[in-house]
Amino acid sequence: MRKHLSEKGNTLIIVLLMIVIFTVAGLSLVSTTFNGVKKTGARETQIQSVELAEKGIDYLSTLLETKTQPLAGLPAKDFNDSLNIIIKDYKVDHANTPFLSTATLSNDADGTLKVKIYNVKKVTSDPDDLSQTMTLHSQATVNGKTKTLISTIQLGAKQVPEALNYAIGAYNPCKGKEGCTAREDDGNMFLHGGVAIKGDLYVERNLITKNKGIVGTENDWIPSDLPSVEGENGKKAHLILPGSLYKMTSDLKYSDHIKEKVFENKSPYQRVNKENVRNAFTSFTEVNKEYVPIVDTRNPGFAPIDIEGQRNKYYFPELGNSFPVTNVKDGNFNNNPHKDHIRDQYASSNVHVDSKNDIKFNGSFVFNRFSSRTYAENRDITIRNGKDGWSKLTFKQGAYFGGNVVIGDKSTSHYNYNDYEQFEMDGPIFVDGDLTIWGSHIKFNSTIYVTGKTTIRYSRLQGIQNNNIEKSLVLFGKDSILIANNNVYGDTANIIRGFFYSEEQMEIYGVGSNVEIQGGVFGRKVVLNATKGQVKRGSTQPYLFDSGQAQMSPSRSRLKIIYNPELIKNPPEGLPTVRDLSVSQLDRQLQ
Repeated sequence: MRKHLSEKGNTLIIVLLMIVIFTVAGLSLVSTTFNGVKKTGARETQIQSVELAEKGIDYLSTLLETKTQPLAGLPAKDFNDSLNIIIKDYKVDHANTPFLSTATLSNDADGTLKVKIYNVKKVTSDPDDLSQTMTLHSQATVNGKTKTLISTIQLGAKQVPEALNYAIGAYNPCKGKEGCTAREDDGNMFLHGGVAIKGDLYVERNLITKNKGIVGTENDWIPSDLPSVEGENGKKAHLILPGSLYKMTSDLKYSDHIKEKVFENKSPYQRVNKENVRNAFTSFTEVNKEYVPIVDTRNPGFAPIDIEGQRNKYYFPELGNSFPVTNVKDGNFNNNPHKDHIRDQYASSNVHVDSKNDIKFNGSFVFNRFSSRTYAENRDITIRNGKDGWSKLTFKQGAYFGGNVVIGDKSTSHYNYNDYEQFEMDGPIFVDGDLTIWGSHIKFNSTIYVTGKTTIRYSRLQGIQNNNIEKSLVLFGKDSILIANNNVYGDTANIIRGFFYSEEQMEIYGVGSNVEIQGGVFGRKVVLNATKGQVKRGSTQPYLFDSGQAQMSPSRSRLKIIYNPELIKNPPEGLPTVRDLSVSQLDRQLQ
């Protein structure tokens, strides 16, 4: 009998093995997918918890900001009694004390939010100083996930204007100010192109973003990226926006566009939901970086900065009232070596100059106090340098310039700052007219008040180095401020350690220019233009821009505005002190 070999048994085994393999693989895939969904859900829950906890801190900060304003000027006891009434529903003895029953702000489908306040204590033993610190504690629970945010704040007299707490701000300067007429476009901000901002923003009315920056002409829009807004330590920045957010989707004539007052239902302005603002900002992503802000709709109060009110601190007449005055009729200050004995006298004198001609500085001088004015029209105060090194002008107790001030050479039209006139300016200055900085490389340690327009072009600004600490420039202007044509074609940014404040339009360019402001900008209307990457000079056109800018990191922006808290901790001389009460955040920790 012959035996026949059959493969039917082997086929059955193979089929069974394949069923087992696909079953195991399918279960593994289902498990992996399920775990991924769970992890994604957990991450979303954590983000929601953090954002809800942020709202608790913002609620308490706003409560203190608004409720304590009427307490300014009260005696210490009355102030403390009134403050305790304001915070009684949230105040506990210490961090481990349970939340009060009155301290639950939200308990619904969005989650549970509880807040408390503790560690309330005075900053100093001075009975006239009402400043206090306290800890704000916010605990949010969403889908069983709990996040706690703890912030230490200081409540008390402002040491610096509130505006200096923001990287960028646009506001209505007429609030609480007599004789000032508000406008429909007060508080509008335009961020054109790849502007890179690090720090919080305040926009009182409308914020408009666009993925192009303007250069040269009214219609020369350069493709770039949408702006970025970065927070500290990988966290999201806050965009305080009580108004509306729009994205500009096509090109318009530049001057008409920035004069626009109404954007709703107008082409090419696309309204963006403030609950989801991502498509109004850069889509570029980077590890441990957040480039899209959180929107906060609260509306903090800003005490107006009385620029003209600073005049009497610096101006003094020909005849001094309480101090001797050295009167100078010849307003031509120069480096004549035969005048050394006079120069030495200036350093300890209060010098007053009346002149029917231009008042000219050429060289280095030290003044105790300086006050000058020109009587004839079209006469300026000019500050020049014969390009023989650095000219150093120091005003120990400040200077008053009664007329337009020009620093540098207005005929300059090139971008090589090594050929600019070089200056160091030290001390507070009041300019009763226009200020023009042109063709200058200047190092500042100054607070400057300007009643006219401010123009900074073809220049390079820095801070004076003092004991390895770079000083700064703080400039308050009643009229417009224009910063353009600075460090054009430069691959490395000109770092300006300063803060610029205007009661009119603030306009800054980083398209061909390459500028990094470490401080901030604040204006009635703010217009910023930027690109990213390198800019080169073309053979047949002035500018050649890098392509693919939307794929570049915000660190390659040619206009960066970075909030610098050192301006508050170590401000230059002459910064005004605002007396009303304020809330200043000292730190914030997530647990």
